[in-house]
Amino acid sequence: MSTGTTLPDRAGTVVVGAGCVGCSAAYHLARLGREDVLVLDRGPLYETGGSTSHAPGLVFQTTGNRLMSRMAAYTRNLYDGFGDFRTSGGIEVAYTEDRMDFLERKREWGRAHGLTGGRLLSPEEVAEFVPQIDESVIHGGYYLPSDGKAHAVDASETMAERARERAGHRFVGNTEVTDVEVDDGEVAAVVTDRGRVECDDLLLATNIWGPLFGDMVGTDVPLVPCAHQYLVSEEFEQLAGADREIEQPILRHQDYSLYFRQHGERYGVGSYNHEPLLVDPADIHGPERLEDLGLEYPSLREFTAEHFRENTHPDHDRSARDAASELVPAFEDCGWDSRINGMFSFTPDGMPILGPDEDVDGLWWALAVWVTQSGGAGSVVANWMEEGVPRLDGERVDATGAHVSRFQPHAGSREFTYGRGGQQYREVYQLVHPREQPTGQRGLRRSPFHDRQDDLGAAFYDSGGWEVPQWYESNEELLSEYDVPGRPGWRGRHWSKAQGVEHLAVRDGVAMFDMTTFTGIEVAGRGAESFLQGLLTNDVAVSPGRMRYTAMCNEDGGVLADLTVSRLAEDRYLLFTGGGSSATLHSRWIREHAPDDGSVSVAVHDSDTAGVGVWGPDARNVLDPVVEADLSNDAFPFYSVQETYLGGLPVTMLRLSYAGELGWEIYTPTEYGARLWDAVREAGEEQGVVPMGWAALDSTSLEKGYRLWGSDLTPEHDPYEAGIGFAVDLDTEFLGREALLSARDRGVDRKLVPITLDEEGAVVDAGHPVLDGDEALGYGCRADYGYTVDAGIVYAYLPAEYADPGRSVEVEYGNERYPATVREEPLFDPERDKLIR
Repeated sequence: MSTGTTLPDRAGTVVVGAGCVGCSAAYHLARLGREDVLVLDRGPLYETGGSTSHAPGLVFQTTGNRLMSRMAAYTRNLYDGFGDFRTSGGIEVAYTEDRMDFLERKREWGRAHGLTGGRLLSPEEVAEFVPQIDESVIHGGYYLPSDGKAHAVDASETMAERARERAGHRFVGNTEVTDVEVDDGEVAAVVTDRGRVECDDLLLATNIWGPLFGDMVGTDVPLVPCAHQYLVSEEFEQLAGADREIEQPILRHQDYSLYFRQHGERYGVGSYNHEPLLVDPADIHGPERLEDLGLEYPSLREFTAEHFRENTHPDHDRSARDAASELVPAFEDCGWDSRINGMFSFTPDGMPILGPDEDVDGLWWALAVWVTQSGGAGSVVANWMEEGVPRLDGERVDATGAHVSRFQPHAGSREFTYGRGGQQYREVYQLVHPREQPTGQRGLRRSPFHDRQDDLGAAFYDSGGWEVPQWYESNEELLSEYDVPGRPGWRGRHWSKAQGVEHLAVRDGVAMFDMTTFTGIEVAGRGAESFLQGLLTNDVAVSPGRMRYTAMCNEDGGVLADLTVSRLAEDRYLLFTGGGSSATLHSRWIREHAPDDGSVSVAVHDSDTAGVGVWGPDARNVLDPVVEADLSNDAFPFYSVQETYLGGLPVTMLRLSYAGELGWEIYTPTEYGARLWDAVREAGEEQGVVPMGWAALDSTSLEKGYRLWGSDLTPEHDPYEAGIGFAVDLDTEFLGREALLSARDRGVDRKLVPITLDEEGAVVDAGHPVLDGDEALGYGCRADYGYTVDAGIVYAYLPAEYADPGRSVEVEYGNERYPATVREEPLFDPERDKLIR
C-alpha cells in the first residue's frame, strides 16, 4: 500500500517509520500474534528516504557491548534467512600495534558473545582476501567469516510482506505524521496530512526525526543526526571481471575512521574521518523539497569535498583521501561514480533509544539504531510491547543500556546532546580505553564534597553527570606501607596503584567513601508494606529499624535491581539503589507499579541527599565520639538503621558496608553535606582515615562476592542464576514469582561463580571468554584484582557442571590463556566476622 490508500480511522498499534527498524518491529509483532498494526512513513515504501535508504548495510557483529553484538548477530541471521543478506566475511585491519592488540581483545569479545570462527590474520592473509590493499602498511587484521552486507531496503520489504501475510498489517507510505495526540497521559491518536488515526499503542521508529516527535509529546530525545561520507569509485582494475556471487570481505580501517565494501567492479569507501557534521532534525526536509535541493533522499546532504580531501578530524593526522589511498593505492587516481554525505544518529553514549516512554502510556521508542542491529532491535522492542519484557529471539536480554529512561535530566539539553553526540561521532572507530573519560560537558553534578576531594587529588569519572572519585592521588604516599602489584600495558592505563592502597587501607584501618550518588527512594503510606511485598522478592515485613536485602524482578524473573530496604516506621520505608541510570530506571519501575489509590507515596532522593560511607575495623572508633546513637553491636546490629545525629547534623545511618567491613552508610540533607565530610575527616584523624574511591570499592566488593547491578546482575539472569536466591522468599506474592517458582523447580543451567587466576599478580579485564579447551563456557562479566586475597578475580556465568569449586578453567585475554580455578564464595571473610564485630 502507498499513495492513494485510505487511512483507517483507528488502528490498535501505529508504527511511524517503515525503514528496517519499523518493519522489523511490525514483523516481530506479527510473529507474536498482534494484529491491527498500521505502519506509516513520510516517504515512499520501502526506500523511504531515511538512513535505511542509503546505508551501505555493513554488518560487523563484534562489539564490546553484549546487547549490541547479540542484536547484530540476530539481524545477520534474520536477513540471511530472508535472502536479503550476503555473507562475505568482515575484516578489521590494524594500522598500529595498539590497534592490533585491540583486535586480539576484540576477537575475544566475539568469542565471549557466541560468535564463532573469528581469527587474527597476518598482513599477507588480509591481502589474500582483499588484494587491492597495500599489506605493508598494516600489522594484520581480525576476520569474522559470518559478517557481511544487509540489503536493508529489501529486508524491510520482505518483513513488511510477511507481516501482511501473517497478521494483516497495513503499510502506507507518502503519509506525514504532523502531531501525536495525548489524552490524560495516554496515546490517543496520530494526526497525519491525510487524516487522523486513533490508536492504543504508538511506536516511533523515525531515527533522525526522533527529536521532532519528542517535541510533539514533551519528551526529551537525546539524539543528534550526523552526516558522514560515502563514495563509490569508478571501476577498479583489480576488481575487473569480479564474480558477483563471491564478494570480498567488508573492511574497516578504524585507525583512520574508514570502512570499505565492494560494489561489483567498483569499491566503496565510507568516512567518519572529518569533523562532526551535526544536523538539526528540523532542517531535514521532506520529499517535497528534495528536487529543489538536488538530493535523492531527505537523509542526504550535498557531498562536501573538503571533508574528504582535507584533514578536519580533530584526532587524525591525515585526510580521509590520503589515509584511504595509503591502504588502497588505487584510490589515489580514481574517479568517483557517486559521492554522498549521509545521515546517521548518535546519542550521548552511542547506544540506541528503546522502550516505553516514561510519561505517556502506550508510547514506544526505537531510535538511533543502525542497519547492523535493526532486525534485533525490532525483535527486542516487539517483545517488550507485546509481553512486557524485552526479549531477543525469545530469550531474556539486558536492554537497560538502551532504555529510553537511562538518561539524566541534563541529557535533554541541546548543548549536552550535541556535545556528547559529536564526541560519539569522533570516537565511533577510535581506540578508546574503557576507563577513558569524556572531556566535554563535565562538572554538571557535584557532591558537596567535590572541592575537598579535588584537593586530595581525586581522579573524577563521569557517572550520569556526577563527578565520581575513582581514587585519590594523595593515597599514593602510602605505597611504602602497602605492596600493590602493577598492571602492564593496556591494563595499566587510566589506573593508579592508589586503588590498591585504598583497598588494603579499608581492610586494615578505616576509609570514608562518597555515597552521594546513591539514590534513596522513600515509600510511605498505609499501603507501603503491602505494595513492597508485591514488588520485591524478599519479605519486607520486618520491624522498624531493620533492613532487608532484596531483588526486584520483571515478569520473566530477570533481575531489574538489587536493593537494601530499611523500615524506618510502620508506614515508611527507605530503599537504596545506585546512581545515574540505575536510579532513573529503578525509581521509574517503583513509581509505575505503585497503587494510585493514595495509599502509597514515592519520593526519590537522587539529588537532595549527601552520603558518606565509613568502613573498616576502626569505623566504630571514629564514629562513636561524634554520633548520638549507641553504636555497639547490641544496640546497632548489622543490617539495622537509625535516624540520629552526627556532630549536630541530622543523619540516617545504615549498618552495612559494600566493602565487606564493619561500618555505616551515613546520609544527610545536601545542605549539611560539606559539614558531614569535614566532621568525619576530623573525627578520623587519629585513626588515619583514608578517602576511598570507586575503584577500591569495586575490588573490595568483588572479593566479598557482593553483586554489582549492570555487570553481574542484569535482567538476563534470575536471582538463582545470579547466586542471590537467599533474597527470594517464595512464601510472599511478588512480581515475577511464578517465573521464579519455575526457575527453582527446574534448577539452574548457568551459575555466577568466582574464578581466581592461578598466576601470581595476573589481572584481566571483564568481557573476555572463560574456556575449557577450545570451548567458550561464558565470559567475565566482572573482573579486578583482589588485593587482600592477592589474586586476580573474575566473576562469570558458567554452565552448572563447571560451577563446582576447584574446577580448572582458563581465561583468555590479550591472545593469552590464563589458568584459573573456580572458587567457593565469598573469597573474603566467609564467616562474616568482619561485618558483625
